[in-house]
Amino acid sequence: MHFFMRKFRTRRNFFQKSEKKKKGEETSTHYLKNGGALLTELITTFGPRYKNPIRHFGAEEIISATNGFREIVDISGFDCRVYSGFLEGRPILVKTFHYAGSMILIRELTINSQMSHHKNVLKLLGCCLEFEHPALIYDFFCGTDLLYEILHDESNCRRSLSWISRLRIASEIASVIAYLHNAFPTPIIFRDINPRNVIIDQHGVAKLFDFSVSISLPPGKLQVEANVCGSYGYLDPAYFSSGFVTQKTDVFSFGVLLLELLTGRKAVRATSLTNIFEFLIYRIKTAELDGLVDPKILGEGGGVEQMEQIQAYLHLALRCVLRDQDDRPFIIDVAKQLRKIERYPHQLPPLGSTWNTICSLIRAVNPKSLYSRHSVP
Repeated sequence: MHFFMRKFRTRRNFFQKSEKKKKGEETSTHYLKNGGALLTELITTFGPRYKNPIRHFGAEEIISATNGFREIVDISGFDCRVYSGFLEGRPILVKTFHYAGSMILIRELTINSQMSHHKNVLKLLGCCLEFEHPALIYDFFCGTDLLYEILHDESNCRRSLSWISRLRIASEIASVIAYLHNAFPTPIIFRDINPRNVIIDQHGVAKLFDFSVSISLPPGKLQVEANVCGSYGYLDPAYFSSGFVTQKTDVFSFGVLLLELLTGRKAVRATSLTNIFEFLIYRIKTAELDGLVDPKILGEGGGVEQMEQIQAYLHLALRCVLRDQDDRPFIIDVAKQLRKIERYPHQLPPLGSTWNTICSLIRAVNPKSLYSRHSVP
């Protein structure tokens, strides 16, 4: 009997070792397929400014931290899923990709790792390339909501946004984009600014995330030709028609986001396929500023000073979405103007003084600027 038990344990240990070896080979294969060799090479290229910029977590660590990917978080995109977990004494988010190639993943890793110190960027802790589908690991915080859900999904949203909160969110996102455009040797263009890529934390602070389609301009160049990508409703028509990315590509998308924050309306209404520009043109016929503003903002009763802020804000947003890229401001100037509107409302033009200019800008915007029903691949 003892002989057979020893033989059984020997066979069991053999199969356990065999299964463990097979599992190790699978994780190694996934690691290489998902760009592990390229990741290792990129880590060695970082200068001393970015000490240990990207940490790689093992598959077992992440499975344990997420309790087997049990808790899904409702901020997932069409090509990813997001889960909550607890790792090394801190709450985390784990974003798993389903369709993204290794180059897209590595692009997000390298850009996000250099932006994680910015207070308005969701902090990246590292990645895991040992699954069939790679994963990114972020810091987590309680009370997380997508900006899109706050603005448009009243049935599920736990809170609403005041005018001051919307103005602060706009200013914070502008500062992140301005940093991307100006803080690196060559500008980095985000290419997909929209409220689904903005998280609002429990303190109301805006956090930009998902740098997977960001692209750098070549040294000394003002534009780069690239496959058109971006979200329906926010895509710069000049970029769509030419295929050339510039800093003004982000300015247009950000301008649409500004209008969305102001009006409370979606960039495009799926039921009628009408876009936010058509709404503005229709409302301008009433010749009243408050006809363009989200009723939730008007319900605050902010008085003349608030309406002067709204007037200056609308004027700025419309300049961002002008058809001709050369007529749009740079994002750094947009960020400065938003800070002025937020902090120094007493220095703004009196109510009505720029109304004729606003009307002209709205009429100059092309209501057919949004070309496709779906996100452009």
